[in-house]
Amino acid sequence: MAIEVPAPAESLPYEALVGLDQAHLLHPQHHPADHTDPVVFARGRGAILWDVRGRRYIDGLSCLWNVNVGHGRSELAAAAARQMERLAFANAYAGSSNEPAITLAARLAGLTPEGLRTTFFTTGGAESNDTAIKTARFYWHLQGRPEKTKIVSREDGYHGVTMGAMAATALPAFHPRFGPLPPDFRHVPAMSAAALEGLIQDEGPETVAAFIAEPVQGAGGVYPPPADYFPRVREICDRYDVLFIADEVITGFGRTGTFWGLQQWNVVPDILCFAKGVTSGYLPLGGVVLSDAIRDVLYSQPPEVKWMHAYTYSAHPTCCAVAHANLDVIEREGLVARAARLGARLQGRLAELRNAPAVREVRGLGLMGAVELEPGAIPGSAGAVVAEMKRRGVFTRYRNDSVILAPPLVIAENELEELADVLAATVRDLSTSL
Repeated sequence: MAIEVPAPAESLPYEALVGLDQAHLLHPQHHPADHTDPVVFARGRGAILWDVRGRRYIDGLSCLWNVNVGHGRSELAAAAARQMERLAFANAYAGSSNEPAITLAARLAGLTPEGLRTTFFTTGGAESNDTAIKTARFYWHLQGRPEKTKIVSREDGYHGVTMGAMAATALPAFHPRFGPLPPDFRHVPAMSAAALEGLIQDEGPETVAAFIAEPVQGAGGVYPPPADYFPRVREICDRYDVLFIADEVITGFGRTGTFWGLQQWNVVPDILCFAKGVTSGYLPLGGVVLSDAIRDVLYSQPPEVKWMHAYTYSAHPTCCAVAHANLDVIEREGLVARAARLGARLQGRLAELRNAPAVREVRGLGLMGAVELEPGAIPGSAGAVVAEMKRRGVFTRYRNDSVILAPPLVIAENELEELADVLAATVRDLSTSL
């Protein structure tokens, strides 16, 4: 039965839009109780969003960690339109290709660390991490070591929620009632290199294919590592012949103040996964960059031994064209250096809350930050703080007792100050209202 929707859709009042939404749209992480009074966004510019009722919000999380160059970039829309008019989509399976994908892969080879020069394109972070996991197992099988299948990830790590990525995601809320997880996934404490080495020894290095980690844990609560952590991880992976997969889905493209998050510690992975910031969310695109060593093994096989992995929209020409335009903005406007500068300012403002009675911990790196509340200090904890911040004009998310922030890299300095002021005032007001 057809649903009658008045046209144009944008002329519908808020109540009608919400009614249609609740009747027909299943949202990520959906429960109707969480969707009784949703914000229905209408437009954005820079770091500012407006809803259909005209209310203004500072985008405190770059929507979902991804709108690095900000909203309303006409040059990205123009790049998509030009490419669509010329060639919107083409099959990129072996035997065919397209110019935007070719040149983007070559451009990324100049932006990734030395020895990482071969990209497979996906349409998002979970696809990228699934691809990396499959490729690690495939690589070891080609090396005559098919028993190396185990994937190690970290507690509080998030790598997506497809079946393979969900098994690597060590946030228990994502696991129940989806049936048994795929086998051969293990989790270790997040910031202990010793725990990683101990697990590899206990499981047997001959059974472990790869270790996957975010440079800064994002959705798990914004946890930067100790300074020596990733250098030690790299040494451990080398010692036991374990591939190191860097999940740079959130940290890539300038978020931490370096182009890639692992550059903070001068560490190079064997496989680098990206998404989000590559197009700033204007179109879905992600990818996996392989080391030359892995690529050479894959490419040296006889014709009957193919890397049988594929997505319909891999190397999508329009998505790749938009990625080029997005990278142009990042380079032209110096957004990586800007993220380092404004990131220091954000960390300084958050640090002012460190001694507040309701605050347990403040942490972050670059334009990523979290304020963790003392349990029970505020009724409703971080959820209540985020709800009140939304009422005061800042839209962001939380996990457990932590309010999470990651504004666009283009946020104006006065907007960054406003964001910090709203957070501080909200924590103070909700604390003193007891």
